[in-house]
Amino acid sequence: MKFTPREIKENVNISQTSAIREFFVLTSSILGILIAIYLALGFSLDILVDKIPLKTEKKLADFFSRQFYFDKNRSSEEEYIQKLLDDLVANMPEASYKFNVHIVPAKETNAFAFPGGHILVNTALIEEIGSENELSMVLAHELGHYVHRDHLRGLGRGLVLTVFSIFLFGNDSEVTQFLMRVLLTTDLRFSRRQEAFADAFALELLNKKYGHVAGAADFFKHRMDKEKCPRIMKYFSTHPLYADRISMINGEILKKGYKVGEKVPLAPEIKKSESPSG
Repeated sequence: MKFTPREIKENVNISQTSAIREFFVLTSSILGILIAIYLALGFSLDILVDKIPLKTEKKLADFFSRQFYFDKNRSSEEEYIQKLLDDLVANMPEASYKFNVHIVPAKETNAFAFPGGHILVNTALIEEIGSENELSMVLAHELGHYVHRDHLRGLGRGLVLTVFSIFLFGNDSEVTQFLMRVLLTTDLRFSRRQEAFADAFALELLNKKYGHVAGAADFFKHRMDKEKCPRIMKYFSTHPLYADRISMINGEILKKGYKVGEKVPLAPEIKKSESPSG
């Protein structure tokens, strides 16, 4: 039997698969695994957050407090808002720690529930406030997040993401430092259910302080005209739209039979600029 060798038309030493394609497949697989772990850990934290001891939360608060500089010399504006906060806390069933308010220069109209009882209020938010009742509603809303420990739930996934960054890039990398800086703003966002709970809690607290709930929905009315999100996008948003929140608040007022009295003007300590920011 005669052997007839065949001509090899392909180079067997060269892979027929694309190196670029393999790179993207590998990268996508790694990212997919990391995202799955991130979501799983975040979900676990949501479940376990109620079991976090108060002592542990205070240690967490000390860690994050170092990311900010809180001036111990309070302005008259901060003192006034602190007094409102203290009055609201006095009407709460129980307070695990001392709550402190801090005014933060920022153009974003927002306030944040910070670990350890620190409530950050942006100057842009103060610019839009029209009455003491409205300001108290904002503060009471943040207290509602504390009661439900939403501030820890919001930080949970951000902490997981930061741990991943430390693992991949190192503790002192620019990526990790950036994540630490935005952690307290980007991740302190709450779901529709959490916001609804905080609004209902705030209404109850507002009623206890003033004997009525005047000004409860004013902040959302001010913001409604500035909301650019189309109605159809509410199905893709984790936050209820301002119009929906106003509707929920009004519905809760009717349901609980709260009275609507006269609003209290803001004290002179609240300084208003001629051109509101935000």
